[in-house]
Amino acid sequence: MNAPTRLLGMVDDAQYGSIVTDVYEHIPELLYPASVWVYAKMRHDSRLAAVLAGYSLQIRRAQWQLDGTGCRPEVTQLVADSLGLDVVGKDDGTGHKLRGVSWNDHLRSALRSLTFGHYPFAMQAEIGDDGLARLAVLAERLPATITAIHADPATGALLGIDQQHTNARGTPQIPANKLVFYSRDREGAAWQGTSLLRAAYAPWLLKREMMRVNAIANRRWGAGVPVMEAQPGTNPSPEQFAAAQRMASAARAGDQAGAAAPPGFVLKIVGLSGNIPDTPGFIRLLNQEISSSVLMPHLDLGTSETGARALGESFVDSWTLALEAEAEAIADTITRQGAARIVDWNWGTDELCPKVVVSGIGSRREITAESLQKLLAAGALSVDPKLEEWVRREYRLPQRDPDAPRSLPAGPPARLPDRPATQEEPPPPGEEVAAAAPNGVDYQALDTDYAQAVEQITAGWETKSGPLVTAIAAAVAAEAAGGALAGLAALAVPPAATAALTALVTGGLLDLAVLSARRAAAEAAPIAKVRVTLDKATRQRVTDTANATVNLIVAGYQSAATRVAIGQAGTGSTVEQVRDAITTALADLSRAKTSGLVAGNVSAAAGTVQGAAREQVFGDLPDGTRFRAHEEAEGPNTCKPCRKVNGKTYGSLAEALADYPAGRYRLCLGGSRCRGFLIPVTA
Repeated sequence: MNAPTRLLGMVDDAQYGSIVTDVYEHIPELLYPASVWVYAKMRHDSRLAAVLAGYSLQIRRAQWQLDGTGCRPEVTQLVADSLGLDVVGKDDGTGHKLRGVSWNDHLRSALRSLTFGHYPFAMQAEIGDDGLARLAVLAERLPATITAIHADPATGALLGIDQQHTNARGTPQIPANKLVFYSRDREGAAWQGTSLLRAAYAPWLLKREMMRVNAIANRRWGAGVPVMEAQPGTNPSPEQFAAAQRMASAARAGDQAGAAAPPGFVLKIVGLSGNIPDTPGFIRLLNQEISSSVLMPHLDLGTSETGARALGESFVDSWTLALEAEAEAIADTITRQGAARIVDWNWGTDELCPKVVVSGIGSRREITAESLQKLLAAGALSVDPKLEEWVRREYRLPQRDPDAPRSLPAGPPARLPDRPATQEEPPPPGEEVAAAAPNGVDYQALDTDYAQAVEQITAGWETKSGPLVTAIAAAVAAEAAGGALAGLAALAVPPAATAALTALVTGGLLDLAVLSARRAAAEAAPIAKVRVTLDKATRQRVTDTANATVNLIVAGYQSAATRVAIGQAGTGSTVEQVRDAITTALADLSRAKTSGLVAGNVSAAAGTVQGAAREQVFGDLPDGTRFRAHEEAEGPNTCKPCRKVNGKTYGSLAEALADYPAGRYRLCLGGSRCRGFLIPVTA
């Protein structure tokens, strides 16, 4: 079989030579290049302006970077400098250059392709002292100034553009290799692309007319029409009719307004009667059509008489997918037409090219103090110098006092008393866990304290969770009965329903922390006498951990209630039946001996505060105190990384915390189930 080595036919049959025209467009006003002026008008409509801002602002605030995986560092850095982008995984500081391309400004202009369907930029490079060519300018070439777009008839590849000039130099031809040409949803050789506003053209056109009709109706009939009506039995003369007409025409509303009717006439204010078209309602319908055409129906939430607000989350999800597709198309264009050419200028086509990547589209979350605390408490983050520096800068806190006591690292040791064996094979002969425990450490007592705290809190939860179960069951059942299923798991829980549970968890964890501090002080007694009272920072961490734990368990209750409600949907169940089904399911979650939701989260929290109390005590030990990793509690279930670190000695607490940043070994395969310890070396 012979491979084809040349193309046959053409991309489309609507080209005149190599000049691009529309293939499928059937509306004369939207045939390119006349379409440019139509879209220029449409973008100023209030609803369409909101649509374009919704797309462009979300894409602009996303994280744009240059991924140089597989490329030489000098190649990646040159492209990053040319495009004004940061390199993935590299901290470029806060410095900015005054010359060259500003990515934010370029992206703002490139997003005009959403409006017009296309947006070209002319490239200009500068040769540096090192002989390398760097992109210096990406200059806009406004669609309104383009007279023709040229494409190869056989392949559809862009050949260049003609741009009109007002001077006498003639029409310039800008070749494709000197352009970065953004074309949205291109079909064949139609490099003019498809505007995001195209599908909204019909409702926009009708809306303009309806706005005029509504304005005329309000101006003409809004206050009624003065009418002079002749009284029965009278026979007004032509002069009297003329006088009545003049008086009616002169009638005006106002604080001092008044009228004197000619003899035989009565002044009446007549308004519209009978059924009239609902023009404002029709305009709302057209706005909804516009929103739907761009996957933004959430713009209409709160403006319609019906509909569940919980659907907004589903609407935003589909819109986010559209945002990601638009952003990735821009990233692909600038990679192929910008970054690749910069590499080609300097090293040729065989050199690997870094690519522009975008992340966080539509979901880039703002970091608040509460969300940061939850991440730390859950172990998703741990305190390090850069994080602390960022927090102080973001919240305008004073710089850290170098002479202040060391702050405790956040994050849970999160240990469970009975961890199932990992999938890893048992240690081979000769690699059994070696004993490395110094004198004075009662591991059995530590595990007993931990297990008793978990047991007491979970048992108390079982007896005090009734108000929480009742509140969630009632709220979810009522919302589900109205057909709003999408937002059930996000329903607010009244604070009164969790007050007793929060107090229970907080009290139990504080008791465990105090006991853990005392045991740690006893372990450290041969080295130095240290305090056993919890300081303010540790108490706050325990309180924050308790609050986060309750929130996690409540979220689990809400998810379980949502699953039950979804299972009952469409079965004809009444609100009472749905509520009873949810109550039964949540009661099972509250049972101390069977609920992994409650016991699992409480176990993680207990490990967190136990580790926090120990680290407070160890932080008061003299400089030079050594610490040792102890990873024997799991016995044969100890994972391979923990077996390797077991018995390792650290010269300082700071050095030890580098391996145990959250009270557990950072490489443990058990994650939150790790049962390792840092212990002070007394001999």
